[in-house]
Amino acid sequence: MRRHNYEADDTTFPASAYDVAGYRGVAWHVYGWELQPTEDTEWDGIEERTGRVVCVMVGDDRRFTFEPEELTPLRDDDYCGTCGQIGCTHGA
Repeated sequence: MRRHNYEADDTTFPASAYDVAGYRGVAWHVYGWELQPTEDTEWDGIEERTGRVVCVMVGDDRRFTFEPEELTPLRDDDYCGTCGQIGCTHGA
């Protein structure tokens, strides 16, 4: 399986973690905009944004992609920085 490439964008996604629709209870880190090779990528090295966002669950390393409207920013004290559970105060 191809690993999703991404372009970081701290201006659009400034929060440390996000809640993702459909994955209630788990915090996610946003890596950035998903990139996809063009038909000329082998020659020019250019990749284009797909409009989706590459994210990873807090405490994990598997990349997932979501639509930007599915993301809701979380405050640092809303989730555990260790396990990623929203509401857990262990790592807050």
